[in-house]
Amino acid sequence: MRTLESFLNGKWTSGPGTPALLVNPATEETLAHVAPAGSLAEAVAYGRDVGGPALRALSFRQRGALLQALAKKLHGEREALIDLAVTSGGNTRGDAKFDIDGGLGVLAAYAELAETLPEDPWLTVDEPAALVRTSKVRAQHLLVPRHGLAVHINAFNFPSWGLIGKLAVAILAGMPVLTKPATSTAALAHRIGELLAGGDILPPGAFQLLVGPAQDLFDHLGPQDVLAFTGGAHTAGLLRTHPNLVASGVRLNVEADSLNSVVVGPDVAEGSELWDLVLRDAVIEMTQKAGQKCTATRRILVPQASLPALRDALAERLADIAARTGNPASKAVKMGPLSTGQQLADARAGITRLQEHASIVRGDPHRHDFVDAPAGKGFYLEPILLEATGGQSDPKASLHHVEVFGPVATLIPYDGKIAGAAAIVGFGGGSLVTTLYSDDREFTARAVAELGPHLGRLVLADEKSAAASFSPGCVFPQANHGGPGRAGNGAELGGRLGLELYMQRLAVQAGASQLARLSGRAAAT
Repeated sequence: MRTLESFLNGKWTSGPGTPALLVNPATEETLAHVAPAGSLAEAVAYGRDVGGPALRALSFRQRGALLQALAKKLHGEREALIDLAVTSGGNTRGDAKFDIDGGLGVLAAYAELAETLPEDPWLTVDEPAALVRTSKVRAQHLLVPRHGLAVHINAFNFPSWGLIGKLAVAILAGMPVLTKPATSTAALAHRIGELLAGGDILPPGAFQLLVGPAQDLFDHLGPQDVLAFTGGAHTAGLLRTHPNLVASGVRLNVEADSLNSVVVGPDVAEGSELWDLVLRDAVIEMTQKAGQKCTATRRILVPQASLPALRDALAERLADIAARTGNPASKAVKMGPLSTGQQLADARAGITRLQEHASIVRGDPHRHDFVDAPAGKGFYLEPILLEATGGQSDPKASLHHVEVFGPVATLIPYDGKIAGAAAIVGFGGGSLVTTLYSDDREFTARAVAELGPHLGRLVLADEKSAAASFSPGCVFPQANHGGPGRAGNGAELGGRLGLELYMQRLAVQAGASQLARLSGRAAAT
Protein backbone atom coordinates (compact mmCIF):
# COMPACT_ATOMS: atom_id res chain seq x y z
CA MET A 1 0.00 0.00 0.00
CA ARG A 2 1.45 3.36 -1.05
CA THR A 3 2.06 6.03 1.59
CA LEU A 4 1.84 9.66 0.49
CA GLU A 5 4.49 11.90 2.06
CA SER A 6 4.87 15.68 2.27
CA PHE A 7 7.41 17.67 0.27
CA LEU A 8 9.01 20.01 2.80
CA ASN A 9 12.44 21.65 3.08
CA GLY A 10 13.27 20.42 -0.41
CA LYS A 11 12.68 16.71 0.27
CA TRP A 12 9.92 14.12 0.70
CA THR A 13 9.35 13.42 4.36
CA SER A 14 6.92 12.19 6.99
CA GLY A 15 6.62 12.47 10.75
CA PRO A 16 5.28 10.43 13.66
CA GLY A 17 1.62 9.57 14.00
CA THR A 18 -1.05 7.36 12.48
CA PRO A 19 -1.46 7.66 8.70
CA ALA A 20 -4.90 8.53 7.32
CA LEU A 21 -6.65 6.15 4.95
CA LEU A 22 -7.70 7.18 1.43
CA VAL A 23 -10.51 5.26 -0.29
CA ASN A 24 -12.22 5.25 -3.67
CA PRO A 25 -15.57 6.97 -2.91
CA ALA A 26 -17.31 4.89 -5.57
CA THR A 27 -16.30 1.50 -4.17
CA GLU A 28 -14.72 2.23 -0.76
CA GLU A 29 -11.59 0.31 -1.84
CA THR A 30 -8.39 1.46 -0.11
CA LEU A 31 -6.14 3.56 -2.34
CA ALA A 32 -3.30 4.85 -0.14
CA HIS A 33 -2.23 6.11 3.26
CA VAL A 34 -1.41 9.75 4.02
CA ALA A 35 1.50 10.20 6.41
CA PRO A 36 1.40 13.08 8.91
CA ALA A 37 4.26 15.57 9.00
CA GLY A 38 6.24 16.69 12.02
CA SER A 39 6.76 20.25 13.21
CA LEU A 40 6.50 22.77 10.39
CA ALA A 41 8.70 25.55 11.77
CA GLU A 42 11.58 24.64 9.45
CA ALA A 43 9.32 24.43 6.41
CA VAL A 44 7.95 27.93 7.03
CA ALA A 45 11.46 29.33 7.41
CA TYR A 46 12.67 27.42 4.34
CA GLY A 47 9.98 28.92 2.16
CA ARG A 48 10.60 32.44 3.42
CA ASP A 49 14.42 32.32 3.42
CA VAL A 50 15.09 30.21 0.32
CA GLY A 51 12.06 30.35 -1.94
CA GLY A 52 11.19 34.00 -1.36
CA PRO A 53 14.52 35.58 -2.39
CA ALA A 54 14.76 33.26 -5.40
CA LEU A 55 11.36 34.31 -6.72
CA ARG A 56 11.83 38.01 -5.99
CA ALA A 57 15.09 37.94 -7.93
CA LEU A 58 13.02 37.24 -11.04
CA SER A 59 10.95 39.79 -12.97
CA PHE A 60 7.20 39.39 -13.39
CA ARG A 61 7.77 38.16 -16.92
CA GLN A 62 10.33 35.61 -15.81
CA ARG A 63 7.93 34.32 -13.18
CA GLY A 64 5.24 34.18 -15.87
CA ALA A 65 7.57 31.98 -17.92
CA LEU A 66 7.75 29.59 -14.95
CA LEU A 67 3.95 29.37 -14.95
CA GLN A 68 3.91 28.71 -18.66
CA ALA A 69 6.46 25.90 -18.24
CA LEU A 70 4.41 24.41 -15.38
CA ALA A 71 1.28 24.49 -17.53
CA LYS A 72 3.08 22.65 -20.31
CA LYS A 73 4.45 20.03 -17.92
CA LEU A 74 1.09 19.36 -16.26
CA HIS A 75 -0.71 19.27 -19.60
CA GLY A 76 1.64 16.51 -20.67
CA GLU A 77 0.32 14.44 -17.74
CA ARG A 78 -3.32 15.44 -18.25
CA GLU A 79 -4.74 12.04 -19.16
CA ALA A 80 -3.05 10.30 -16.23
CA LEU A 81 -4.30 13.04 -13.89
CA ILE A 82 -7.86 12.59 -15.20
CA ASP A 83 -7.69 8.85 -14.57
CA LEU A 84 -6.47 9.46 -11.03
CA ALA A 85 -9.26 11.99 -10.38
CA VAL A 86 -11.87 9.43 -11.46
CA THR A 87 -10.46 6.81 -9.12
CA SER A 88 -9.63 8.94 -6.10
CA GLY A 89 -12.29 11.64 -6.22
CA GLY A 90 -15.40 9.89 -7.49
CA ASN A 91 -15.39 12.17 -10.55
CA THR A 92 -16.80 11.39 -13.93
CA ARG A 93 -14.29 12.08 -16.68
CA GLY A 94 -16.13 15.31 -17.45
CA ASP A 95 -15.89 16.44 -13.83
CA ALA A 96 -12.22 15.45 -13.67
CA LYS A 97 -11.49 17.52 -16.77
CA PHE A 98 -13.36 20.46 -15.24
CA ASP A 99 -11.10 20.38 -12.18
CA ILE A 100 -7.80 19.79 -13.97
CA ASP A 101 -8.40 22.07 -16.95
CA GLY A 102 -9.61 24.79 -14.60
CA GLY A 103 -6.26 24.81 -12.85
CA LEU A 104 -4.37 24.76 -16.13
CA GLY A 105 -6.51 27.68 -17.32
CA VAL A 106 -5.47 29.81 -14.35
CA LEU A 107 -1.80 29.01 -15.00
CA ALA A 108 -2.16 30.03 -18.64
CA ALA A 109 -4.09 33.22 -17.82
CA TYR A 110 -1.54 34.46 -15.29
CA ALA A 111 1.36 33.52 -17.57
CA GLU A 112 -0.29 35.68 -20.23
CA LEU A 113 -0.90 38.49 -17.74
CA ALA A 114 2.80 38.48 -16.88
CA GLU A 115 3.59 39.60 -20.43
CA THR A 116 1.77 42.88 -19.74
CA LEU A 117 3.53 43.65 -16.46
CA PRO A 118 6.57 45.97 -16.12
CA GLU A 119 10.19 45.06 -15.59
CA ASP A 120 10.14 46.95 -12.28
CA PRO A 121 10.02 44.80 -9.12
CA TRP A 122 6.74 46.49 -8.18
CA LEU A 123 3.37 47.34 -9.73
CA THR A 124 2.06 50.88 -10.02
CA VAL A 125 -1.46 51.30 -8.69
CA ASP A 126 -2.22 54.90 -9.65
CA GLU A 127 -0.78 58.15 -10.95
CA PRO A 128 1.17 60.51 -8.63
CA ALA A 129 -1.13 62.88 -6.77
CA ALA A 130 -0.12 66.29 -5.46
CA LEU A 131 -0.33 66.53 -1.68
CA VAL A 132 -0.79 70.29 -1.77
CA ARG A 133 -1.79 72.22 -4.87
CA THR A 134 1.29 74.47 -4.83
CA SER A 135 3.81 71.74 -3.94
CA LYS A 136 5.80 69.42 -6.17
CA VAL A 137 5.67 66.68 -3.55
CA ARG A 138 3.55 63.77 -4.72
CA ALA A 139 2.20 60.49 -3.35
CA GLN A 140 1.94 57.36 -5.45
CA HIS A 141 0.77 53.85 -4.52
CA LEU A 142 2.80 50.79 -5.46
CA LEU A 143 2.40 47.06 -4.85
CA VAL A 144 5.55 45.22 -3.73
CA PRO A 145 5.92 41.47 -3.04
CA ARG A 146 5.62 40.51 0.61
CA HIS A 147 8.70 38.92 2.21
CA GLY A 148 6.82 35.95 3.61
CA LEU A 149 5.22 32.62 2.78
CA ALA A 150 1.90 32.03 1.05
CA VAL A 151 0.11 29.20 2.85
CA HIS A 152 -2.78 27.66 0.91
CA ILE A 153 -5.38 25.49 2.64
CA ASN A 154 -7.52 23.89 -0.06
CA ALA A 155 -10.90 22.15 -0.01
CA PHE A 156 -11.60 18.53 -0.90
CA ASN A 157 -13.77 19.22 -3.94
CA PHE A 158 -11.13 20.72 -6.26
CA PRO A 159 -7.77 19.11 -5.47
CA SER A 160 -6.34 20.30 -8.81
CA TRP A 161 -7.95 23.67 -9.45
CA GLY A 162 -7.56 24.81 -5.85
CA LEU A 163 -3.88 23.93 -5.68
CA ILE A 164 -2.80 25.14 -9.12
CA GLY A 165 -5.02 28.22 -9.23
CA LYS A 166 -3.83 29.68 -5.95
CA LEU A 167 -0.22 28.79 -6.71
CA ALA A 168 -0.26 30.60 -10.07
CA VAL A 169 -1.23 33.93 -8.53
CA ALA A 170 1.19 33.73 -5.59
CA ILE A 171 4.17 32.71 -7.72
CA LEU A 172 3.56 35.54 -10.20
CA ALA A 173 3.31 37.99 -7.29
CA GLY A 174 6.70 36.74 -6.04
CA MET A 175 5.70 34.72 -2.96
CA PRO A 176 6.75 31.10 -2.26
CA VAL A 177 3.93 28.63 -1.58
CA LEU A 178 3.25 25.95 1.01
CA THR A 179 0.03 24.22 0.00
CA LYS A 180 -2.09 21.83 2.04
CA PRO A 181 -4.80 19.88 0.18
CA ALA A 182 -7.73 18.28 1.97
CA THR A 183 -6.72 14.82 3.10
CA SER A 184 -9.73 12.92 1.71
CA THR A 185 -8.89 13.69 -1.93
CA ALA A 186 -5.13 14.20 -1.51
CA ALA A 187 -4.10 11.54 -4.05
CA LEU A 188 -4.58 13.87 -7.04
CA ALA A 189 -3.02 16.87 -5.29
CA HIS A 190 -0.06 14.72 -4.25
CA ARG A 191 0.59 13.64 -7.83
CA ILE A 192 0.42 17.25 -9.01
CA GLY A 193 2.79 18.11 -6.17
CA GLU A 194 5.24 15.49 -7.40
CA LEU A 195 5.23 17.15 -10.82
CA LEU A 196 5.65 20.66 -9.40
CA ALA A 197 8.45 19.56 -7.06
CA GLY A 198 10.41 17.89 -9.83
CA GLY A 199 13.16 20.49 -9.52
CA ASP A 200 13.38 21.38 -13.20
CA ILE A 201 11.16 24.48 -13.24
CA LEU A 202 10.53 26.18 -9.88
CA PRO A 203 13.50 27.37 -7.81
CA PRO A 204 14.19 25.62 -4.47
CA GLY A 205 11.77 26.65 -1.73
CA ALA A 206 9.21 28.14 -4.11
CA PHE A 207 6.84 25.20 -3.62
CA GLN A 208 6.16 22.90 -0.68
CA LEU A 209 3.37 20.36 -0.21
CA LEU A 210 1.87 19.35 3.12
CA VAL A 211 -0.42 16.31 3.18
CA GLY A 212 -2.20 15.30 6.35
CA PRO A 213 -2.89 17.50 9.39
CA ALA A 214 -1.73 21.13 9.57
CA GLN A 215 0.04 20.30 12.86
CA ASP A 216 1.65 23.47 14.27
CA LEU A 217 1.74 25.32 10.95
CA PHE A 218 -0.29 28.35 12.04
CA ASP A 219 1.86 28.87 15.14
CA HIS A 220 4.82 29.84 12.96
CA LEU A 221 3.26 32.37 10.60
CA GLY A 222 4.07 36.05 10.89
CA PRO A 223 3.10 39.51 9.62
CA GLN A 224 4.65 39.06 6.17
CA ASP A 225 2.86 35.76 5.52
CA VAL A 226 -0.45 35.20 3.73
CA LEU A 227 -2.94 32.45 4.59
CA ALA A 228 -5.52 31.69 1.89
CA PHE A 229 -8.19 29.28 3.09
CA THR A 230 -10.95 27.56 1.13
CA GLY A 231 -13.44 25.50 3.11
CA GLY A 232 -16.24 25.60 5.64
CA ALA A 233 -17.31 28.61 7.67
CA HIS A 234 -16.69 26.79 10.97
CA THR A 235 -13.00 26.18 10.22
CA ALA A 236 -12.69 29.72 8.88
CA GLY A 237 -13.98 30.98 12.23
CA LEU A 238 -11.31 29.01 14.06
CA LEU A 239 -8.62 30.53 11.87
CA ARG A 240 -9.96 34.04 12.41
CA THR A 241 -9.58 33.57 16.16
CA HIS A 242 -6.31 31.60 16.16
CA PRO A 243 -4.12 33.32 18.79
CA ASN A 244 -0.96 33.58 16.72
CA LEU A 245 -2.71 34.58 13.50
CA VAL A 246 -4.44 37.39 15.39
CA ALA A 247 -1.40 38.48 17.41
CA SER A 248 0.95 38.43 14.39
CA GLY A 249 -1.46 40.13 12.02
CA VAL A 250 -1.21 37.38 9.42
CA ARG A 251 -3.12 38.34 6.29
CA LEU A 252 -6.04 35.89 6.03
CA ASN A 253 -8.18 35.37 2.94
CA VAL A 254 -11.26 33.16 3.25
CA GLU A 255 -13.42 31.63 0.52
CA ALA A 256 -16.17 29.75 2.34
CA ASP A 257 -19.47 28.07 1.59
CA SER A 258 -22.45 30.12 0.40
CA LEU A 259 -26.08 29.77 -0.66
CA ASN A 260 -25.72 30.76 -4.30
CA SER A 261 -28.94 31.65 -6.05
CA VAL A 262 -30.68 31.90 -9.40
CA VAL A 263 -33.28 34.57 -10.09
CA VAL A 264 -35.62 33.88 -13.01
CA GLY A 265 -37.07 37.15 -14.30
CA PRO A 266 -40.85 37.53 -14.70
CA ASP A 267 -40.39 38.04 -18.45
CA VAL A 268 -38.79 34.60 -19.06
CA ALA A 269 -41.39 32.66 -21.05
CA GLU A 270 -41.77 28.89 -21.02
CA GLY A 271 -40.27 27.37 -24.16
CA SER A 272 -38.02 30.34 -24.93
CA GLU A 273 -34.28 30.00 -25.42
CA LEU A 274 -33.72 31.75 -22.11
CA TRP A 275 -36.07 29.30 -20.36
CA ASP A 276 -34.05 26.43 -21.78
CA LEU A 277 -30.85 28.09 -20.53
CA VAL A 278 -32.30 28.27 -17.02
CA LEU A 279 -32.94 24.52 -17.13
CA ARG A 280 -29.57 23.67 -18.65
CA ASP A 281 -27.62 25.71 -16.13
CA ALA A 282 -29.66 24.43 -13.19
CA VAL A 283 -28.95 20.81 -14.09
CA ILE A 284 -25.24 21.49 -14.58
CA GLU A 285 -24.90 23.40 -11.32
CA MET A 286 -26.80 20.78 -9.33
CA THR A 287 -24.99 17.75 -10.73
CA GLN A 288 -21.49 18.76 -11.88
CA LYS A 289 -18.98 17.37 -9.36
CA ALA A 290 -22.10 15.84 -7.70
CA GLY A 291 -23.02 19.35 -6.57
CA GLN A 292 -19.79 19.67 -4.57
CA LYS A 293 -18.87 23.14 -5.78
CA CYS A 294 -18.71 26.32 -3.74
CA THR A 295 -20.40 28.09 -6.69
CA ALA A 296 -23.20 25.52 -7.19
CA THR A 297 -26.80 26.74 -7.25
CA ARG A 298 -28.65 26.09 -3.98
CA ARG A 299 -31.74 28.35 -4.30
CA ILE A 300 -33.76 28.87 -7.47
CA LEU A 301 -36.05 31.91 -7.22
CA VAL A 302 -38.98 31.69 -9.65
CA PRO A 303 -42.04 33.93 -10.10
CA GLN A 304 -45.02 32.14 -8.57
CA ALA A 305 -46.84 31.80 -11.89
CA SER A 306 -43.86 30.13 -13.60
CA LEU A 307 -42.88 27.78 -10.80
CA PRO A 308 -45.08 24.73 -11.62
CA ALA A 309 -43.87 24.55 -15.23
CA LEU A 310 -40.22 25.06 -14.28
CA ARG A 311 -40.48 22.50 -11.48
CA ASP A 312 -41.86 19.82 -13.79
CA ALA A 313 -39.33 20.50 -16.55
CA LEU A 314 -36.38 20.52 -14.15
CA ALA A 315 -37.55 17.37 -12.36
CA GLU A 316 -37.75 15.56 -15.70
CA ARG A 317 -34.17 16.48 -16.62
CA LEU A 318 -32.88 15.54 -13.18
CA ALA A 319 -34.61 12.17 -13.43
CA ASP A 320 -32.41 11.40 -16.43
CA ILE A 321 -29.27 12.19 -14.40
CA ALA A 322 -30.58 10.14 -11.47
CA ALA A 323 -30.96 7.11 -13.73
CA ARG A 324 -27.29 7.48 -14.67
CA THR A 325 -25.81 8.12 -11.22
CA GLY A 326 -23.23 5.56 -10.13
CA ASN A 327 -19.64 4.38 -10.44
CA PRO A 328 -17.82 6.95 -12.62
CA ALA A 329 -15.64 4.17 -14.03
CA SER A 330 -18.71 3.21 -16.09
CA LYS A 331 -19.20 5.10 -19.38
CA ALA A 332 -22.95 5.09 -18.79
CA VAL A 333 -22.64 7.21 -15.65
CA LYS A 334 -23.25 10.97 -15.71
CA MET A 335 -22.86 11.72 -11.98
CA GLY A 336 -20.63 10.03 -9.42
CA PRO A 337 -20.64 9.81 -5.61
CA LEU A 338 -19.88 12.37 -2.94
CA SER A 339 -16.28 12.40 -1.78
CA THR A 340 -16.59 10.82 1.66
CA GLY A 341 -19.00 8.99 3.89
CA GLN A 342 -19.12 12.03 6.17
CA GLN A 343 -20.12 14.23 3.24
CA LEU A 344 -23.00 11.85 2.49
CA ALA A 345 -24.15 11.83 6.12
CA ASP A 346 -23.97 15.63 6.29
CA ALA A 347 -25.93 15.95 3.04
CA ARG A 348 -28.73 13.73 4.26
CA ALA A 349 -28.89 15.63 7.55
CA GLY A 350 -29.02 18.92 5.63
CA ILE A 351 -31.90 17.69 3.47
CA THR A 352 -33.81 16.82 6.64
CA ARG A 353 -33.30 20.36 7.92
CA LEU A 354 -34.41 21.89 4.62
CA GLN A 355 -37.63 19.92 4.92
CA GLU A 356 -38.60 22.16 7.82
CA HIS A 357 -39.57 24.71 5.16
CA ALA A 358 -39.61 22.70 1.92
CA SER A 359 -40.78 19.39 0.50
CA ILE A 360 -38.94 17.01 -1.84
CA VAL A 361 -40.45 17.08 -5.33
CA ARG A 362 -37.83 14.82 -6.99
CA GLY A 363 -35.35 12.32 -5.61
CA ASP A 364 -34.81 9.89 -2.75
CA PRO A 365 -32.04 10.81 -0.27
CA HIS A 366 -31.84 7.18 0.93
CA ARG A 367 -31.63 5.40 -2.41
CA HIS A 368 -29.01 2.62 -2.32
CA ASP A 369 -28.88 1.08 -5.82
CA PHE A 370 -26.69 2.87 -8.38
CA VAL A 371 -25.21 2.09 -11.78
CA ASP A 372 -22.32 -0.41 -11.59
CA ALA A 373 -21.79 0.33 -7.90
CA PRO A 374 -20.94 -2.54 -5.53
CA ALA A 375 -23.90 -3.44 -3.33
CA GLY A 376 -23.92 -1.34 -0.18
CA LYS A 377 -20.72 0.50 -1.14
CA GLY A 378 -19.99 4.05 -2.21
CA PHE A 379 -21.13 7.48 -1.05
CA TYR A 380 -23.94 8.10 -3.53
CA LEU A 381 -26.74 10.67 -3.49
CA GLU A 382 -29.04 11.14 -6.46
CA PRO A 383 -30.20 14.69 -7.43
CA ILE A 384 -32.69 16.04 -4.89
CA LEU A 385 -35.02 18.92 -5.84
CA LEU A 386 -37.12 20.58 -3.16
CA GLU A 387 -39.80 23.25 -3.26
CA ALA A 388 -40.35 25.81 -0.51
CA THR A 389 -43.56 25.33 1.44
CA GLY A 390 -43.14 28.55 3.44
CA GLY A 391 -40.42 30.51 5.12
CA GLN A 392 -39.09 32.23 2.03
CA SER A 393 -39.85 35.59 3.69
CA ASP A 394 -38.40 34.50 7.03
CA PRO A 395 -34.70 35.42 7.40
CA LYS A 396 -34.33 32.62 9.98
CA ALA A 397 -35.79 29.84 7.79
CA SER A 398 -33.59 26.84 7.00
CA LEU A 399 -33.85 27.72 3.29
CA HIS A 400 -31.53 30.64 3.93
CA HIS A 401 -29.03 29.01 6.25
CA VAL A 402 -28.56 25.34 5.35
CA GLU A 403 -26.24 24.54 2.47
CA VAL A 404 -26.30 20.91 1.40
CA PHE A 405 -22.95 20.35 -0.30
CA GLY A 406 -24.26 17.91 -2.88
CA PRO A 407 -26.72 17.64 -5.80
CA VAL A 408 -29.48 19.49 -3.95
CA ALA A 409 -31.38 22.71 -4.70
CA THR A 410 -34.63 24.32 -3.58
CA LEU A 411 -37.22 26.10 -5.74
CA ILE A 412 -38.43 29.28 -4.02
CA PRO A 413 -41.37 31.36 -5.28
CA TYR A 414 -41.11 35.16 -5.22
CA ASP A 415 -43.36 38.05 -6.24
CA GLY A 416 -41.64 38.82 -9.54
CA LYS A 417 -40.16 42.07 -8.25
CA ILE A 418 -36.41 42.53 -7.97
CA ALA A 419 -36.69 43.99 -4.46
CA GLY A 420 -38.43 40.82 -3.28
CA ALA A 421 -35.82 38.60 -4.95
CA ALA A 422 -32.94 40.66 -3.52
CA ALA A 423 -34.35 40.33 -0.01
CA ILE A 424 -34.46 36.54 -0.31
CA VAL A 425 -30.94 36.39 -1.75
CA GLY A 426 -29.73 38.64 1.07
CA PHE A 427 -31.18 36.35 3.73
CA GLY A 428 -28.36 33.94 2.80
CA GLY A 429 -25.85 36.27 4.43
CA GLY A 430 -23.49 36.68 1.47
CA SER A 431 -22.90 34.60 -1.66
CA LEU A 432 -20.19 33.91 -4.18
CA VAL A 433 -22.47 34.15 -7.21
CA THR A 434 -26.04 34.77 -8.29
CA THR A 435 -27.38 34.44 -11.83
CA LEU A 436 -30.18 36.63 -13.20
CA TYR A 437 -32.12 35.48 -16.28
CA SER A 438 -34.05 38.32 -17.90
CA ASP A 439 -34.43 40.39 -21.08
CA ASP A 440 -36.02 43.26 -19.17
CA ARG A 441 -33.34 45.97 -19.15
CA GLU A 442 -34.90 48.00 -16.35
CA PHE A 443 -35.31 44.89 -14.19
CA THR A 444 -31.68 43.96 -14.86
CA ALA A 445 -30.33 47.43 -14.10
CA ARG A 446 -32.15 47.52 -10.76
CA ALA A 447 -30.87 44.01 -10.02
CA VAL A 448 -27.23 45.12 -10.20
CA ALA A 449 -27.84 47.69 -7.46
CA GLU A 450 -30.18 45.52 -5.36
CA LEU A 451 -28.34 42.18 -5.60
CA GLY A 452 -24.78 43.46 -5.89
CA PRO A 453 -24.06 44.17 -2.20
CA HIS A 454 -24.81 40.53 -1.32
CA LEU A 455 -22.50 38.99 -3.95
CA GLY A 456 -18.98 38.54 -5.21
CA ARG A 457 -20.14 37.93 -8.78
CA LEU A 458 -23.37 38.56 -10.68
CA VAL A 459 -24.02 36.69 -13.93
CA LEU A 460 -26.51 38.37 -16.27
CA ALA A 461 -28.07 36.07 -18.87
CA ASP A 462 -30.42 37.22 -21.64
CA GLU A 463 -31.90 35.77 -24.80
CA LYS A 464 -29.24 37.34 -27.02
CA SER A 465 -26.32 35.76 -25.14
CA ALA A 466 -28.00 32.44 -24.29
CA ALA A 467 -26.33 30.42 -27.04
CA ALA A 468 -22.82 31.53 -25.97
CA SER A 469 -23.45 31.54 -22.22
CA PHE A 470 -21.18 29.78 -19.72
CA SER A 471 -22.58 27.86 -16.78
CA PRO A 472 -22.56 30.33 -13.87
CA GLY A 473 -20.54 28.04 -11.61
CA CYS A 474 -17.45 28.40 -13.81
CA VAL A 475 -14.77 30.45 -12.07
CA PHE A 476 -12.65 32.37 -14.58
CA PRO A 477 -9.26 33.85 -13.61
CA GLN A 478 -10.22 37.23 -15.08
CA ALA A 479 -13.16 37.67 -12.66
CA ASN A 480 -13.22 38.13 -8.91
CA HIS A 481 -13.82 34.99 -6.89
CA GLY A 482 -15.09 35.64 -3.39
CA GLY A 483 -18.04 37.21 -1.68
CA PRO A 484 -19.22 39.09 1.42
CA GLY A 485 -20.28 37.77 4.79
CA ARG A 486 -20.94 34.05 4.84
CA ALA A 487 -18.92 33.60 1.62
CA GLY A 488 -15.81 34.58 3.57
CA ASN A 489 -15.22 38.27 2.73
CA GLY A 490 -12.22 37.16 0.67
CA ALA A 491 -11.18 37.84 -2.90
CA GLU A 492 -9.13 35.71 -5.26
CA LEU A 493 -8.27 35.83 -8.95
CA GLY A 494 -9.71 38.84 -10.82
CA GLY A 495 -6.71 39.12 -13.13
CA ARG A 496 -4.19 41.68 -11.92
CA LEU A 497 -6.35 42.41 -8.86
CA GLY A 498 -5.62 38.90 -7.60
CA LEU A 499 -1.95 39.76 -7.16
CA GLU A 500 -2.83 42.26 -4.42
CA LEU A 501 -3.48 39.46 -1.94
CA TYR A 502 0.24 38.60 -1.99
CA MET A 503 1.63 42.13 -2.26
CA GLN A 504 1.92 45.09 0.08
CA ARG A 505 0.28 48.38 -0.90
CA LEU A 506 2.93 51.03 -0.37
CA ALA A 507 2.45 54.81 -0.55
CA VAL A 508 5.66 56.45 -1.78
CA GLN A 509 5.87 60.16 -0.97
CA ALA A 510 8.51 62.08 -2.88
CA GLY A 511 9.21 64.88 -5.29
CA ALA A 512 7.62 64.63 -8.72
CA SER A 513 10.96 64.11 -10.47
CA GLN A 514 12.03 61.38 -8.07
CA LEU A 515 8.78 59.47 -8.57
CA ALA A 516 9.19 59.86 -12.31
CA ARG A 517 12.68 58.34 -12.15
CA LEU A 518 11.33 55.38 -10.18
CA SER A 519 8.82 54.67 -12.91
CA GLY A 520 11.18 55.49 -15.76
CA ARG A 521 9.20 58.49 -16.97
CA ALA A 522 10.18 62.09 -17.57
CA ALA A 523 9.27 64.39 -14.71
CA ALA A 524 6.02 66.27 -15.11
CA THR A 525 6.49 69.97 -15.60
